[in-house]
Amino acid sequence: MIEENARYTSMVPQSGVNDFIFAAEQTVHAVVHVKTKTTVSSSYSNPLYEFFYGPGASQPREVRGFGSGVIVTADGYIVTNNHVIEEADEVDVTLNDKRTFAAEIVGRDPSTDIAVLKIKATGLPYIRFGNSDAIRLGEWVLAVGNPFNLTSTVTAGIVSARGRSLNLLDNQYRIES
Repeated sequence: MIEENARYTSMVPQSGVNDFIFAAEQTVHAVVHVKTKTTVSSSYSNPLYEFFYGPGASQPREVRGFGSGVIVTADGYIVTNNHVIEEADEVDVTLNDKRTFAAEIVGRDPSTDIAVLKIKATGLPYIRFGNSDAIRLGEWVLAVGNPFNLTSTVTAGIVSARGRSLNLLDNQYRIES
């Protein structure tokens, strides 16, 4: 159930306001920074070290990952990419207002590269999914994310193709921009 004090982020521009400015201002608050920690076993091999000290033992090390996600409900459900959280031991989410939450992986689908996270928060700004069947070739689109561990970045593009299959993703059809 959606709380009454939650702020739904509408994608419909108000008259007189540039569409991209309006969309960026409305969506940036519902885009989150996803941070992961994964412990991997690495077999460090350095011939010079091994010459003097013998073969090194396999040492666990921490690997960090970063990505973006979108809040889709006021009570903390977030959609991100599966490759961002795949094999993660810990997942943290930082909101645009700088609050950070531990996230639970609710579900994931490697074939579509989609994952769902849940944080313990309420009253969050969120974005509803649009109708991808209604998108048209040549239509301008906006992307908001946190690339390379940076804060929110906004960019624009044009829908250049619909329904393309790359044969790399189990024949899933994509919108290309």
